[in-house]
Amino acid sequence: MFGKVFLIGAGPGDPELLTVKGARLLQAADVIVYDRLANADLLDYCRPDAEFIYAGKAPQKHRLSQDEINKILVEKGQAGFQVVRLKGGDPFVFGRGGEEAQVLHAAGVPFEVVPGISSAIAVPAYAGIPVTQRHVAPMVTIVTGHQAHDRDPVNVPWEELPVQGTLVILMGVRHLENILDRLQAGGWPANTPAAMIENGSLPGQKQVVAPLGQLATAARERDIRPPAVIVVGEVVRLQQEIAWFDPLSLANHLSF
Repeated sequence: MFGKVFLIGAGPGDPELLTVKGARLLQAADVIVYDRLANADLLDYCRPDAEFIYAGKAPQKHRLSQDEINKILVEKGQAGFQVVRLKGGDPFVFGRGGEEAQVLHAAGVPFEVVPGISSAIAVPAYAGIPVTQRHVAPMVTIVTGHQAHDRDPVNVPWEELPVQGTLVILMGVRHLENILDRLQAGGWPANTPAAMIENGSLPGQKQVVAPLGQLATAARERDIRPPAVIVVGEVVRLQQEIAWFDPLSLANHLSF
C-alpha cells in the first residue's frame, strides 16, 4: 500500500510563517526531504526518528538533482511512508512543485499540496513594500530571473513585460545587470524606484533602495547576495512610510 507525499511550502524564511497544517504534517512525517531555503529550525517539529534527506538546491550547486529528488519521493511514497517535501516559499511559485506533482501522479503515488507564503509577496512586505496599492499599483507581475538549464535569462521576454504596476523578480541576482538593462530597453524609466531585499523576514535581512538605473551599482556596494528579491515600481516609495521590520530586534529576540 502506497504512502503519501505532501508538497509543503515553508514560507520565506521566518519559521513562524509556516502554516498550521504544514507544522502538523511535519510532526507526523516519516521522511522529510528539505531544501536549503527551508529554515532548518522547522525540522524541530519533526519526530526524532524521522528520516531527513537534504536536497540542497543552492545556485549552481545542487546536493541532489531534480531527477534524484523525484526518484526519492516516488520510492519513499511507494514504500508506504508519509513523506514531506519541504520547499522554501510556495511549492507552486517557481518551486518546481508542479513538476514533482506530475512525477508522483505518473507513478500513482498519492500526494497533497500545502501552499506556503511566497517570498514574492512576503519579502517585500518585510521591507515595508506592498506589492499592490490602490491608486499606485493595481497589478503585480512575478517573474523568475533564473531558467533551468539556462546560463542567461533569455527565455523571459523582459522587454515585453508590462511597464506598469509592480514587478517582482525572484532569483535574479546572478543576471541582475542584464535584467535591468533589458527592462529599461523595454520602457521602464531609469528613475523608477527599485529595491533588492536579501534574506527577507530573517535576522540577516538587508536591503537597498535605488532608482532602477542605479540598482546594480547600489546592490554591489551593499553586497546583496542570494537569496534576494527584486521589486520595481512606485510601491517601493512606500517603504519610507511603512517599513516596520527591524532585523536587529528579531535577532535579539531569537537569542534568548
